[in-house]
Amino acid sequence: MGRIRRGVLGLVAAALAAGCSLGGERGVQPGSLTPLEWAALSKPGAAHQLLSSFVGTWNVKITFWSSPSAPPQESVGSSTLTWILGDRFVHEEFQGDVLGERYQGLGLMGYDAAARRFTTVWIDSLNTAIAVQQGRYLPESSTFELRGEVYDPLIGRNKTTRSEIRVLSPDQYSVRMIDAGPTGADFTSLEIVYTRRS
Repeated sequence: MGRIRRGVLGLVAAALAAGCSLGGERGVQPGSLTPLEWAALSKPGAAHQLLSSFVGTWNVKITFWSSPSAPPQESVGSSTLTWILGDRFVHEEFQGDVLGERYQGLGLMGYDAAARRFTTVWIDSLNTAIAVQQGRYLPESSTFELRGEVYDPLIGRNKTTRSEIRVLSPDQYSVRMIDAGPTGADFTSLEIVYTRRS
């Protein structure tokens, strides 16, 4: 597998990880909680319901670009997302084919009520990294804005990633990864469209 191909596979893995990432605002201040308030933080609340949009079984179409001028490359997959641990976390099982390679990924999405932010954890079959991502939800556009940091072996250091998840309808959502091109200008490097199967 060549360097470009490894880079594309890594980009897909990072985007899938970021694709499940949501986020929030400043957390609860130390010492400010009563025992009853602390107990309430351990239970799922209204913010967790934002994750309900992702629960189900999905057909997935992946389109990626290795550079702003490169032609798009496409692949397909499937994903199943379910509530676990009393509706506290959404668990994702993803499988598909990326550039002829079988791809499997596992993710967790949750809302940290104390920190007041959505957090995801992602692992997959393309590398040995564990990706943790955070972001925030913009209700006016039904969009989750996400930021994270992943180690990129092609450049030998960590790099910041930026993604958007947009709920298009009850039966479809998209994940878009934005990268910096050779001139520094942003471009869409990857788009994943989830279409509900059940």
